[in-house]
Amino acid sequence: MPVYSLRYLFEVCSNPVKLINFLLAKGLIKRDRRCSRRNCRRRMIIIRDNSRKEKFIFRCPHCKFSQSIRRGSFFQESHLTVAEILYATFCWAAKIPPRSAAAACEVGEKSISQWYSFICEKCSDSLIQCPNYTFGGPGVVVQIDESLVAKRKYHVGRNVPQQWVFGLCDTTSKLGHIELVDDRSAQTLLPIIRRFIQLGITIYSDQWPAYGQLRNILDTIM
Repeated sequence: MPVYSLRYLFEVCSNPVKLINFLLAKGLIKRDRRCSRRNCRRRMIIIRDNSRKEKFIFRCPHCKFSQSIRRGSFFQESHLTVAEILYATFCWAAKIPPRSAAAACEVGEKSISQWYSFICEKCSDSLIQCPNYTFGGPGVVVQIDESLVAKRKYHVGRNVPQQWVFGLCDTTSKLGHIELVDDRSAQTLLPIIRRFIQLGITIYSDQWPAYGQLRNILDTIM
């Protein structure tokens, strides 16, 4: 059940039953949860509770202990409602600027900006910690690039150590890999490229001199 429009998302979020079913179907909240009381540990169920913003809670049928549906989920670390988080996440994915997203979602621009930053951090963590896999194959294009992510702006302010990041993106599968590197020398970048590329790949890059040996790497793979 993909989400193709903000209007559709508004429709889902306007109905608590539709919303809870959507969250369960997308795996955004856990379907199975055990009571956290040490002497119970029974399986909890979802019940209606109109006193909560989300209108549903997890409750243990044995000891009656209850928990928010947000606990242990993507939504736990925010003061926004579940609906507002979904709206903001959709706008982030659609590359809608924070000011426009704030107006569309009826959420403060500061809150939208903070949530955008949170999502970016989560995506960065996921990319950096993801397991190794390879990209490419016959006819597949992989883009590579390096960027300086920590430096003083206009040489003003506190001096910070430079930090480079290097990434590869498979333009066919839309998968990528990113990792922090000490520098952008050939000795640093080429082993990473060799580790991730497959036979028949086409690599797009800028003219950074470190990539001058790419032809040799591709020939050894072929």
